[in-house]
Amino acid sequence: MIEMDEEPESLRQTYQLCWLAFAILFSSLLLACPSWLLALCAQMIMFGAAPPGWLVWIADQSWWRWLGTPVVWGSLAGSYLLWGRWSDPGWQRRVGLLIAMGLVDVVLWGLEHGEALALHRVDIGHRWLRSHIGEALGWAEFALIASLAGDVMAHFGVASAREASKSTRSLAATGAVVWMLLFCQRTDWSRGWPLLGRQRIDSLETALLHLGTTMISTITLIQVTALTFAATRETSRGLKELDREEQAADPFGFPPPPPEPKSDRLTVASDAKNRGRDDSFDPFDDA
Repeated sequence: MIEMDEEPESLRQTYQLCWLAFAILFSSLLLACPSWLLALCAQMIMFGAAPPGWLVWIADQSWWRWLGTPVVWGSLAGSYLLWGRWSDPGWQRRVGLLIAMGLVDVVLWGLEHGEALALHRVDIGHRWLRSHIGEALGWAEFALIASLAGDVMAHFGVASAREASKSTRSLAATGAVVWMLLFCQRTDWSRGWPLLGRQRIDSLETALLHLGTTMISTITLIQVTALTFAATRETSRGLKELDREEQAADPFGFPPPPPEPKSDRLTVASDAKNRGRDDSFDPFDDA
């Protein structure tokens, strides 16, 4: 758990910036949820068949390709606001890595939309590889955001924060393995460089991997969104607690309002297989 020994004013600024950072991250992830749920529903309906007409119509809309823009930029902004909030080495490493991944996402976004923004007029190529680099980074970003949100909630005394964060990171790691299998299955290695993907899903195994990857990524997205919301709520409570302490210390001020009831319950779905898992080793735990 992150240790904090700052003065009240510095602590207030830290809480305020953390609240803003997690609020931005929550808003960005929340914007991504509808499109991911739509993709999951479409794959469950299709399951290897041709996409229905309504899905093709939505994908052809001009606004569809820009739907991820606030997600990319909002995630980078929220990550940057978390940088330097505390001097804990584990916190700094994870936030620094998250910012670096966010910058790579911005570069990939610029390459994808560069022609529409008149940033370049030549096709950069490597579209298959670029899209999958972004997907690979997404799994790591899920795990890092869950880890940071869990540390903040644990600092505010949420008993289930560690367990919720750990189950989300375990699900992200499982999804990354399934995604890697799908990437190897769908890449046409016989065509050499640059890498190209197979146009159609030609086997039941590939269809199951595709559906499994989308399902796990959607569940992980919802869990991370819930964690960022909970971290935003806890930092808001921390700011209110600082206000009450200042009012109580002021001899000429009004008596502080009673504290809000604190709940240690955090509703985050977890995989039943992880309930009996040995937690002695966690690659994301810096304690």
